[in-house]
Amino acid sequence: MYLVLAVPFFFSEINTKNFPRKIPPQAIIWPSIPLYILISIGIILLLVLSPFVSVSIAIIAQSALLFLFTVAVFLAYFASSYVKVIAAEEAGKQKNSKTLKPKAQALLLAANNLPAEYEAAQKTLKQTIEDIRFIYPVDGGAGDDLEMRIIQSLDTISEICDRISAGARAASLESEADKLRMLVKERKLLRN
Repeated sequence: MYLVLAVPFFFSEINTKNFPRKIPPQAIIWPSIPLYILISIGIILLLVLSPFVSVSIAIIAQSALLFLFTVAVFLAYFASSYVKVIAAEEAGKQKNSKTLKPKAQALLLAANNLPAEYEAAQKTLKQTIEDIRFIYPVDGGAGDDLEMRIIQSLDTISEICDRISAGARAASLESEADKLRMLVKERKLLRN
């Protein structure tokens, strides 16, 4: 029990760098120490007071309890580094979609200001941008190339919309909108 009581003093790193975590390792360790001690005292009392509990049963129960405490210590101190790795991977998967969605919304605003003669392209763009809202990250970077091509297509269509707003004619708007629609459909097919 003394060894278990000393665990937090050997392994705890309480400093300002790791303190603001949502659930620090100490939140798991500190409650499990009194629980371990209470159960250990209960096992000792059963050994002394009950004729049915032998020393070998008490040793087995104490060993199992120590194993469970060791698992709790392992999970508390080493699982947090694994969580950081997973969070970094998820942020990497979302890097393009964080750029993609605001660009799509900006294009939607530009498309809404187009003259009535571009109504078919507006309709295609609105539906495509609605589909972009439902693009989710995929594992392994499979969608990175498609997402980059979608971003390039969004930029191209934005330039065409700017030219149209300035008074120029652009016959390529419809074909670019269709190209964007096909890229988004292809990207939506990718799933985990």
